[in-house]
Amino acid sequence: MHILIANNIYPPIMAGGAELIVAMLAERLVERGNRVTVVSTCSPDSEPYPVEIRNGVEVIRFFPKNMYWHWERGDRRGYEKALWHLRDAWNTDAGTRFKQILIKHKPDVLHTHLIDGMSAVLWRKAKQAGIPVIHTAHDYHLLCPRALLLTKSLKICTNPQLGCRIYRSWHIRTTRDIDLFCSPSQFLINKHIEAGLAAKNTAVMRNGIVLPNSIEKKHDNSAAKKFLFAARLTIEKGCEVLLEALKLLPPDLPFEFSVAGKGDYAEKFVELAANDKRINYLGYISGEEKDNIFRNSDWLLIPSLWYENAPVVIVEAAAYKMGVIGSNIGAIPEFVQHEKTGLLFKAGNPRSLADAIIRAVNDKQILQNLEEFTTTLMANSSVDNMVDGYMQHYQNIIRKKQA
Repeated sequence: MHILIANNIYPPIMAGGAELIVAMLAERLVERGNRVTVVSTCSPDSEPYPVEIRNGVEVIRFFPKNMYWHWERGDRRGYEKALWHLRDAWNTDAGTRFKQILIKHKPDVLHTHLIDGMSAVLWRKAKQAGIPVIHTAHDYHLLCPRALLLTKSLKICTNPQLGCRIYRSWHIRTTRDIDLFCSPSQFLINKHIEAGLAAKNTAVMRNGIVLPNSIEKKHDNSAAKKFLFAARLTIEKGCEVLLEALKLLPPDLPFEFSVAGKGDYAEKFVELAANDKRINYLGYISGEEKDNIFRNSDWLLIPSLWYENAPVVIVEAAAYKMGVIGSNIGAIPEFVQHEKTGLLFKAGNPRSLADAIIRAVNDKQILQNLEEFTTTLMANSSVDNMVDGYMQHYQNIIRKKQA
C-alpha cells in the first residue's frame, strides 16, 4: 500500500508526543514493505523545504499561508490568534498545494493526525480525488481552539462562548469527509460524538510506544513508599492540587515524593521540598536518569484537571510495574482500575488526593494486583499492535472504496 500521512509537524521538528507516534507508525509501515509519504509544515523562512527521506519515509513540508507558522505562535495578540483560526478553518492555500501532492503521488489512503495549521481542507481534497480518509484525533482541536476543552482560567469548559460554539460547529461539520475517525481513548471519541461527529465510523486505536525490556520489581512493604509526579509543571496538569494535597499529609507519614518536570510551578515545588525532606524536586529528567527514577518508584501520580486523552506515562508506569493515582476524569479511568491497578480520586480536590496517597502508603495489598494489568496494557500499547491495527483499517477502507 501507499499511505499518505499528514501531521502538522514531523521530526526533527518536535513539540510533543503526537509526532513521535506518527514517526513510529510511518517508519514501521515502511519496514513492512509499504510506501509512506508524510506531508507536514515548515516555517515560511524555510521554503522551499527540500523533500527528504527519513528512515525510509518520504517527507514533504510546506508553509500553508497564514498569519504565522503555528509552531512559532509565541505570545500572539488576541486579534492575531483570531485571524489565524479564521484562516485555518479552511486554508485554501494548503488545499491547493495538497491537491498537487495527491495528483503526483496517488496514495491508496490518507491518514491524518494533527491538522491544525493545514485545516480540514485536506479531507475534502482527498474525498474529491476518491481517496479514503482515516483521521486520528490526539486532542480536542476540532471542538476547542485551545484543543484542551479548558476556559481561559484553565477550568473544564462546560458552557462554550458563542465564538467557540461557531468554531466547534464548523469543524465538526467538516468531519463528514472522514471515513474512519480514530482516537487512543473512547472518552475522546464520545466527546466528539456528543458534539455531532459526522464521520462514518469510529475506532479506538491505542498509541504504540517503545517500552523498556521486562522489568523485575518487588515492592518492599517494609520501606517508605516512593511516589513520582512526572509532567509539565502547569496548572492543567494538577500542580496546584498536588501542592495543596502534599501540605495536607501527616508530618509522620512515611513516604518519599519526587517531582520531575519543568514549568510555571517549578519554584513552588522547590520551596516545598526545602521545607519537607520527604519531597525532592528533580527538574527535567530523561534517558538513564528517567529510567532509574521509574525503576525505583512505587506510585505515579496524574492529578490532571483537564480531560487527558491517553497519557503515555500510564503505559510507562505499567512497564515499570508502578501503581497509578489519577484524577477520575477524561480517559484516565480507561487505563486505571480503581483499587485494582491504582486509585482514582476526585479531580481538583486536594483532600481526596491526600487521602489516596495515605491509602497507598498504608494499604500493602494494592500493588500486588499489577501483574495482569501491566501485561494487558503493555500488549495493547505496543508499537506492533498499533501498526497491525492501522494496517487492517487501511486494507478494509480501501476494499470498501473499491467495492
